[in-house]
Amino acid sequence: MQSIFSLRQKMQTKYQNLKLKSDEYEIKYSSQPEKELEYARLMRFFNINEKYYTLLLEKKTEFSISKAGFVSQTVVLEKGLPNMNPISPNKQNIMSVAILTSVLIGLIIIIVRYLMHNDINSLNEITRQMSANVNILGIVPSYDKEIPVSQLVVDKNPKSLIAESFRTLRSNLQYISHTEGTKIIALTSTVSGEGKTFVAINLAGIIAFSNKKVIILDLDMRKPKIHKGFSVSNEKGMSTILIEKNTLEESINKSSLTGLDFITAGPIPPNPSELIISPKMDEILNKLKTMYDIIVIDNPPIGLVTDGVAMISKADYPIYVFRSDYSKRNYIQILDRLQNENKVEHLSVVLNGVDINRNTYGYNYGYGYGYGYGYGNKYGYYEDRGDVKKKKGIFKKKISVS
Repeated sequence: MQSIFSLRQKMQTKYQNLKLKSDEYEIKYSSQPEKELEYARLMRFFNINEKYYTLLLEKKTEFSISKAGFVSQTVVLEKGLPNMNPISPNKQNIMSVAILTSVLIGLIIIIVRYLMHNDINSLNEITRQMSANVNILGIVPSYDKEIPVSQLVVDKNPKSLIAESFRTLRSNLQYISHTEGTKIIALTSTVSGEGKTFVAINLAGIIAFSNKKVIILDLDMRKPKIHKGFSVSNEKGMSTILIEKNTLEESINKSSLTGLDFITAGPIPPNPSELIISPKMDEILNKLKTMYDIIVIDNPPIGLVTDGVAMISKADYPIYVFRSDYSKRNYIQILDRLQNENKVEHLSVVLNGVDINRNTYGYNYGYGYGYGYGYGNKYGYYEDRGDVKKKKGIFKKKISVS
């Protein structure tokens, strides 16, 4: 009983202490109502979340039980393997469509370019388009260096391909006329820029190489260029000679090439056509025939003016110059007019500025026995600046029956 009493006293004391603490906490929390309200709010959210959490646990348990009791009716017969070939795009179909489209586009481009092509690029086109009986002298390849004006180039590299082409022209001229005496070579073209002055200067130069006395006359008085090619003044020339302001002897200029002389056009006159067809012109030509073997006349383009028709008619070797990829096909009709209307005999054609780097460039033409020359992008006779460049192939010459 004493022990129980002591225990009771102790518990009573403990109760009193706990009550005191309880009173202290009550006093403490009663003095802080905001914290009490916050606590109540948090407890409310806690109870709500606890309720939903318990509900989700119940649903998860029900789903696990349902899944465990479900037995599938399907049976796996064979394990599936991935298809390594794509269903789309189909490579074969795409390649076939691409090839057909490329071929179709290529054909359309070829047809359009063929229908719109109007430039002369081969001697075959000239012979097909013209109906007149015109001699084909040959071609002059395009010069590989940039030259500001037409000038003498055959003396720079005598063994170059362009020098060989002018030698071919010189050789072919022998088949046109065999008569003795001084010959007049008159060159013209359709429009400016086709290279007639360049052909005239270098053809005269290559003829001078064969120990002939040659003189060049610049009768293109509307747009003279000979003085620019030889780098001399144009204060006196054919125009001043024809009006008898200067004499023939004092107007003759010497070139750097032995045997090659030239007379510039002189100041531009107001009436070049009348000066060219005047009797004084015939007198000058007759006098020059006693002094030179060959007279080369650079005439104005007859597609623009008619000044050069008179000299073309009087020439022993009338030469008409076309330029590859520059001259138009309708220019060829002028050849028929010169032969039919103006009665120009022995008319010859030179195709200037041919690109020899193309795969092939061949042509056949005939007069008399018939001669043909073929140029390709491979040749073996070439020299530039003293260095011989070896290339495969040869410079082919073939004879064909016309």
